[in-house]
Amino acid sequence: MITGSWGFILNLLSMAALLGLASAVFQLLTAPLIIRAKNRVDPLEQKWLILSWAVLPWTMTLLLFVEGGIALPDDHNTVHGALGLIHWHHADEFVISAWHSWFLSAVGLWLTLRMGQFAYQQWRVRQQLKLLREQAQTTSNSAFRTLPTRDVVAMAAGYFRPDIYLSQGLLNQTTPDQQAIIIAHEQAHIRQFDNLSRWLLMLFICPLPGFVRTPILNCFTLVTEQLADRRVTRNAEAADIAETLVKIARLRHRINKPGQAAFVAAEQLRERVCELLTPSRPSALKLGLLPLAILLTATAVLSATDALHHFFDIFLVH
Repeated sequence: MITGSWGFILNLLSMAALLGLASAVFQLLTAPLIIRAKNRVDPLEQKWLILSWAVLPWTMTLLLFVEGGIALPDDHNTVHGALGLIHWHHADEFVISAWHSWFLSAVGLWLTLRMGQFAYQQWRVRQQLKLLREQAQTTSNSAFRTLPTRDVVAMAAGYFRPDIYLSQGLLNQTTPDQQAIIIAHEQAHIRQFDNLSRWLLMLFICPLPGFVRTPILNCFTLVTEQLADRRVTRNAEAADIAETLVKIARLRHRINKPGQAAFVAAEQLRERVCELLTPSRPSALKLGLLPLAILLTATAVLSATDALHHFFDIFLVH
């Protein structure tokens, strides 16, 4: 048994682990609804819906730590949180043989494994970005860098200070007007911090299984592309942008390299063209109700944590 401050901290961590599990189950159940929502809401609404959905478990865990940290045990060594959302007995006694201990160990091991894999993947991305910068050639046009390859490549790479890269193969097969559209599109990604927001999304959902992460990331990529297309329509005709999308998709298909970075992914072509030609409009009401819905959901899941805690106590050794 661990007592004192360390016992209190470990008990709080075990409650946070239980809350994380409840949040993960909630995300698994609602992920299909989040993905299908792209056909019913505006891309801007969908973007914030996905980010709010992803950050929800981490926000609630932080609230749990704050609530548990400011709570003080009573005369019976029981901690009561604000609004009665959480409470647990023998708060400063952490029994190693109880379910609190092995549950915390299992969740901690899984989270450490997933975070380690994420860190390794980001290290590999960092190495690839370094190699990309070394291979890129500076041009008289400071808006982008040129990659000496025949492949069709157009992308903004980097998180905090991204650069735009266009391949020589792309420049040779497109007109100046089309190149201006492509550059404006990549600049829109930079202004909207899309690479950074995607990185944060990947970080937030890295503990989830792959069959949930991949569709969510694909959906988020689509809406950021649609929002970048929308920004370009301020200075170009939607029909010209759609024509450029189709042309780049054809060039990619002709080269037939599925792993190749490009201005447009073939599987997203139809959705992007439809959004360009028949644009949707964000609803102020929906954007206003979204924070309220997230807050109510967080409160409901946080309230259920205490019930889950006592539910496990009934069947497991405390």
